[in-house]
Amino acid sequence: MNQTILPGPRTGRVTVPASKSYAHRFFIAAALSRAPVTIHCRGVCGDIRATLSCLQALGADIREIAPETYEVAPLLAPRRKPCILPCRESGATLRFLLPLVGALGINAVFHREGRLPQRPLEPLLAELVRHGMSATADGCDLHCQGQLRSGDYVLPGDVSSQFVSALLLALPLLPGDSTLTLTSAPESAPYIAMTEEVLAAAGISLYRTGSRYRIPGGQRYRLPSHLTVEGDWSAAAFFLCAGAMSREGIAVDGLSLPTRQGDSALLPLLRQMGAVVNLSSGCITIRKGRLRATDIDARPIPDLIPPLSVLAAAAEGGSHIQNARRLRYKESDRLQGIAELLNSLGGCLTVDGDGLLIHGVSHLQGGTVDPMGDHRLAMSAALAALSADAPVTVRDADCVSKSYPAFWADFQSLKGEAPCPAPSETPSV
Repeated sequence: MNQTILPGPRTGRVTVPASKSYAHRFFIAAALSRAPVTIHCRGVCGDIRATLSCLQALGADIREIAPETYEVAPLLAPRRKPCILPCRESGATLRFLLPLVGALGINAVFHREGRLPQRPLEPLLAELVRHGMSATADGCDLHCQGQLRSGDYVLPGDVSSQFVSALLLALPLLPGDSTLTLTSAPESAPYIAMTEEVLAAAGISLYRTGSRYRIPGGQRYRLPSHLTVEGDWSAAAFFLCAGAMSREGIAVDGLSLPTRQGDSALLPLLRQMGAVVNLSSGCITIRKGRLRATDIDARPIPDLIPPLSVLAAAAEGGSHIQNARRLRYKESDRLQGIAELLNSLGGCLTVDGDGLLIHGVSHLQGGTVDPMGDHRLAMSAALAALSADAPVTVRDADCVSKSYPAFWADFQSLKGEAPCPAPSETPSV
């Protein structure tokens, strides 16, 4: 499916879907709980459906009992026969469930699609093998078996925070105590804090001293019987950045403040770039100011870099995005991809090692872009159309379903901004 976006700023109001990051964690914790859990999760996306399919394959009973409301009956008796786990293209699904099948003693085949077989699993996989599991790759399939053992685990923190979260989710299930030591500072610490929050809600105890966790074994998950997943800041970023290009502004509902979602760091960045930010009654409204360039550290906020790059391309001056190495290992080489996408529309971006140099232009051009199957690049192309002088057509536009199935409907619900009123003539004297 192709999608064509007319040029020019938009205005309106949208409600964003539930946080994909929280949803993965809550659904897994619910499947491990001792009693059924009802979860309200707005706008379930492809990645979350992958996690739900895998949990069902492992023995959980998950039913949609009302629109966007799911009842999760737990894995009280996990299946012992080999399980086929359809991860689709979801890195979080694969990484979170790898240690879990070992902790449950289940033989499993993880089926991976798209770029997922190329995305990093080391050194997590090596630690799992060191503690009793075995893993063999066969094309898109990863065969895992063996019982994971308690012990002392060691990981670098700067490869993927999902590796840390995966072990924190699984190790409490083992009979003995374990430790997890991080040999370097985590690049996306807020995502680990999110995991700690979900574990605390489920009654799981962790003890952290500096870079070392002590994880008591023999614990049981006990989530509350009902919960609601808060809105997704990563998804909202595209509309918040769109508001920064709109004189009339865009209002976004469904976001929580305060929150452990690291992408809420977008608000101070938008202020830094000159946007007008208004918070009121659970709604965030962003309006255009005089956009100016800024320097951005991508390390804690990799998912914000695509929309912020579009905004920087429309700002005055030169912006520098640094420490963006992890973007090369997403659904595409997202660092190269955002540069090529915006340059094809008349932008001025240069890949600088693991960063981007962005020189703002007065406006972008229209054209046709290929997001290479990357949902965040497709949404970035829609955002780019707002500062373009002609329509932008996005190929393979339905790739947004990976994280935000309703994105195009929500985007098209925004109205074109009314033209600026012409300045009144001053009568001659």
